[in-house]
Amino acid sequence: MWSPFFRPCSLLGLEQRVACYVWLQHALFPPTMSFAPSELQKEIATLSSEIEAQKAILDDLIGRRSRAQRNLNAVLDPMARLPLELQSKIFLHCLCFDDDEEKNEDEDERASRPNSKLAPMVFSNVCQLWRDIALCTPELWTHLRMEGSPRGSNHFQLYEIWLERSRPLPVSLTLASTSILAEGVKHAIDRSARRVEEFSLLLSAGPRGRGDRMPRLPFQSLKRLVIVVGDQIPFYYVHHWIDLMRMSPGLLHCTFVAKFSHLDDTNGGKSDCFTLAALKELRLKERPSVFPVKVNPTKLLRYITLPALERLHIHCSITADSVSDFSAFILRSSPPLRSLAIESITAISTPIAEYLSAVPTLQTLTLATSDWVSVVERLATDPAFLPNLEHLTCTPRRTRSRGDFEIVICMLEVRSLRTFRLNDVFPIPFGGSSVAPDEDILVELRGIRYGGGIDIYVGDGKRNLV
Repeated sequence: MWSPFFRPCSLLGLEQRVACYVWLQHALFPPTMSFAPSELQKEIATLSSEIEAQKAILDDLIGRRSRAQRNLNAVLDPMARLPLELQSKIFLHCLCFDDDEEKNEDEDERASRPNSKLAPMVFSNVCQLWRDIALCTPELWTHLRMEGSPRGSNHFQLYEIWLERSRPLPVSLTLASTSILAEGVKHAIDRSARRVEEFSLLLSAGPRGRGDRMPRLPFQSLKRLVIVVGDQIPFYYVHHWIDLMRMSPGLLHCTFVAKFSHLDDTNGGKSDCFTLAALKELRLKERPSVFPVKVNPTKLLRYITLPALERLHIHCSITADSVSDFSAFILRSSPPLRSLAIESITAISTPIAEYLSAVPTLQTLTLATSDWVSVVERLATDPAFLPNLEHLTCTPRRTRSRGDFEIVICMLEVRSLRTFRLNDVFPIPFGGSSVAPDEDILVELRGIRYGGGIDIYVGDGKRNLV
């Protein structure tokens, strides 16, 4: 069909040219409808309300789907059928707590390191229900191990979140640090200091072995304190930890473990003697060292008075000075001591039997010294010596003879003990360091065991010869 549009422009008239221009305008730029602003605002409001209505419908569908999925999980998963309180208890049992300090005193196994693959953080990665249960169970977040050195400063925000989830319960902190404590970590500890009931400090030497930068952290509610000191920490810095004990009037248990070969008490006089009226258990342990021992952990007894002490464990090199410190401490404190363990890592030359007479309340006695025979002999000859003793454990540090076993028999015949253990006794001579008990000795011990009702153990840890 012929159209004037395709004719050369020179052959078109004026009217045809105008008509062609109008036609092009309508073809390329179609006209828009014009509306009043009020009408547009009304249309926008209508569309917005419809969108909100659709969103509500979508949210309702998502909720119904979640409930259906939850019901399906309840049918297929026995865990989902349990009450929330019981699931919280199960989560608590997933935490690896270990209260036995003898297994590893350098590590507090009850403290959890922040790890997304371990409890309690792993619960947050399973499903929303488990995450809600974990966040609503503050008991899961009450134990925390913190890296206090500057390399752990990047985690201080995580430490604060962890401690915040434990509110309002008391917390147990383990701080592994050098002598320099990161400011962010110190801030996280300070915020929860009033709720700290258990605090373990695993301290290693900082630059040049300095320990004077370790801040004093007052814990008003502290009940249990464990301090494990690394090498080359001078003794005069121990007054920081003594001050920590001084600022914890409610302290009940205290453990101090260190290598004391490098220690020097030059400035030890900075800490005056003070009283902890509530402390019931004290453990002082010296870690083995290849260097000559200069200072004994029993020197800590010079600075404290413990009138309520019930359990005392001393594991160190027992010397004349340490026995003197122990005696002065007992006379000064007059504690109702019921359990005493003295383990000497070296031969002891000073008899300790005379100093034990100052603790007549003693019920459990553990001796790992070379002077154990003098204590047993005193028990056999003096009825007024440790009259309340019920449990006696001896681990000899020297060669035993037949006379030693005869003294033991005499003691067991006159004393009303409940248990008696004599360790490191081998059925045959072992390495020339021990004497095996004769058969007649064993017969007498068996008679006392079955006739007197005393639980007697004489053996090497694997076999009871009695």
